[in-house]
Amino acid sequence: MQNFINMLRTFILSALLGIASISYAQSSDRIIPLPAKSKYSNGSFVLAKNTAVYFDERDSALLLAVSPLSITLEKFGVKLSKSIATAKASIHIELDNSIAAEEGYRLVILPGKISIKAKTATGIFYGVQSLLQLLPLQAKATTLKLPCVTIEDEPRFAYRGVMLDVARHYMSIEFLKKLLNLLAMQKMNRFHLHLTDSQGWRFESKKYPKLTQIGAYRKGTPLNTTYDYNSRPGDTLYGSFYTQQQLRDLVKYAADRFITIIPEIEMPAHSKSALASYPGLACVDSSGNPFPYPQQVQDEYCTKDETFNFLNNILDEVMDIFPSQYIHVAGDEAGKANWKTCPHDIKRMKEQGLANVEELQSYFIKRIEQHVNSRGRSIIGWDEILQGGLAPNATVMSWTGIEGGIKAAQQHHNVIMTPGGYCYLDHYQSNAPGEPVAFGGLTTLAKTYSYNPIPEELTASEAKYILGTQGNLWTEYIPTPAKAEYMIFPRAIALAEVGWSPQETRTYESFITRLIPYLKRLDKLKVNYSKHLFEIKLKTAINTKGQVTASLGGVPKGYKMYYTLDGTIPTVKSSLYVKPVAIHKNSTMIAAVISNGIIVDQLKKNFVLHKATAKSIELETPPAKQYSKGGNAACINGSLGNDENFSDDDWLGWNGKTFNGTIDLGKAQQVSSLQTRFFHQPSSWVWAAKNVTVLVSADGKNFTEVAGKSMDVPANEGAAKFSLNWPAVAARYIKVIAEPVGKIAAGNVGAGDEAWLFVDELIVD
Repeated sequence: MQNFINMLRTFILSALLGIASISYAQSSDRIIPLPAKSKYSNGSFVLAKNTAVYFDERDSALLLAVSPLSITLEKFGVKLSKSIATAKASIHIELDNSIAAEEGYRLVILPGKISIKAKTATGIFYGVQSLLQLLPLQAKATTLKLPCVTIEDEPRFAYRGVMLDVARHYMSIEFLKKLLNLLAMQKMNRFHLHLTDSQGWRFESKKYPKLTQIGAYRKGTPLNTTYDYNSRPGDTLYGSFYTQQQLRDLVKYAADRFITIIPEIEMPAHSKSALASYPGLACVDSSGNPFPYPQQVQDEYCTKDETFNFLNNILDEVMDIFPSQYIHVAGDEAGKANWKTCPHDIKRMKEQGLANVEELQSYFIKRIEQHVNSRGRSIIGWDEILQGGLAPNATVMSWTGIEGGIKAAQQHHNVIMTPGGYCYLDHYQSNAPGEPVAFGGLTTLAKTYSYNPIPEELTASEAKYILGTQGNLWTEYIPTPAKAEYMIFPRAIALAEVGWSPQETRTYESFITRLIPYLKRLDKLKVNYSKHLFEIKLKTAINTKGQVTASLGGVPKGYKMYYTLDGTIPTVKSSLYVKPVAIHKNSTMIAAVISNGIIVDQLKKNFVLHKATAKSIELETPPAKQYSKGGNAACINGSLGNDENFSDDDWLGWNGKTFNGTIDLGKAQQVSSLQTRFFHQPSSWVWAAKNVTVLVSADGKNFTEVAGKSMDVPANEGAAKFSLNWPAVAARYIKVIAEPVGKIAAGNVGAGDEAWLFVDELIVD
């Protein structure tokens, strides 16, 4: 028996030790994901120091499955032991072939006995996870009680996963292990590891060492988009890679938590890191010369035999480390322009009788699939692998929408649904000011939770090909583990319930009720999760006294909002929001929903009062409809827009048109400065103003210029400050003219198109 205890102690699932310290509710579930069936009854099971546990300790998989429970209870003085004659309560864990689902379990808690039965050790592990969430543990608890309940549970889908891109930004092995622990808590069973991309090669190849000597490091800052691998001395290099031994250890670490790691090696595109390491794999131009590197826009491998030998060898190394049935080969976003002129690729198309480069891409994926199949494995590809014809045994990961998944399922191919609008964790999760920069788009927690992976277009027989769903975190804008956690959680928890729980029984209201105590587990584990369970809405207005007011909304009944005006984080002792708040001076408002002792939603807003605040303004040209939510008054309402995105009510936007606004101060007064902000994000066709002019008038008809200057192109993306000063002059009317840059210059995103101009508050003093 002592060997059994020692084995348990050596197996530490650190992330599974955090249990919410609140009492359970007899009337409803608080388990995440929501069980398929549960029935609570009166009474409770008391865990005492001499509680006995019975299971076949010779079964190593069962030992792993039970370990989280044993270790958690040991922290609170309960040491599960076998064959205690005086034990008044016992826990019985056993495999039971009568339970049909491979990952299903049956958990029964009675006053003197707990029973967990499952067909497999995986099911036992998931039963233990549910049991842990029922523990009303206190830090100094001496008696632990569990509610009496019968749970019959199994997942809706077999595939429930999260993808992490470690190519754009390397993440440490320690963080990957922490993430695996967190996924195991929510009964997820797949971890998709995006190991290679144009921005970095993270997999150690013994056969091709240059992949990590060169391809694992890129020149410049972590967020750069220029990858000059050929210039080494004196460069600032960014990157790292995982050794094969590290990855073997990670595979085992995941398997001990009943999670399979699916590796991804990008092909045929997103391959600049490999082409920089081995230029002979790249396409050549029509005269046989290599395309200039790294300036070449496209980044596909050439389809000559040398490439397939290289990729087959890489995949062999990958498959020797990762036992996953699935190997992800990407297949996405191949521009294929170089294939149209490269003699090698033209020759390949002629030899194979291929009509176009789409069919050449299909040939590429099919040839790779043949090799992977020869090793007894199967491939997954993003939905672009449908182009030109789908490989015979391929599974499609549908990301561009649901259409690819529908098409693949109708062709009787397995599908994993991961459409960007619901499952992309690199999207913004709130429009709240101060949100960290994200890739784009808005995917709130509520929207993620609302997803149903079965498209309505599929018949019942076709729907069987939908294996499940996955959340994806691409890391172009995610340089640290802390930010990765912020973007993943709690949206991945919502996806865990989407993948596990019956569609007809889950509601967002129920999920939020259960999520709030679950977040205390994350607090204990020091997870930097996002606090946007709802979407607090802040509206500014001018009251009858001419004051700027802030109104808060967007939160369901039953939840209380508190706020401060000095930039401090609210507590339950702060002001309770009951009506619009008048803003009397420059302020930083932070509003928060506080429930069960923790902040579950938060919003920050800066207010700057000045001479033009709450006055009137006329705009010569109205802003674009989609960027005019705050109305013309957004320019002078005292409320500053988001520093890092332009989608809130305080930014007004014009496409290729000049901003020309005239402010009426109501009466003549001394003015001597203008401060404002323009949004600058060339990656989104948005540029700061080219120049700004200020004119003043006494009658609103005859204007005199008092200041003007050109604006330097900001060094960074985001809100860019601009100011003008002039000798004080008396004026009632102030006209501000801001000219856009016009057509975007060559070499930039959107070259040749008209740039967008976004304007924030016009601060006049």
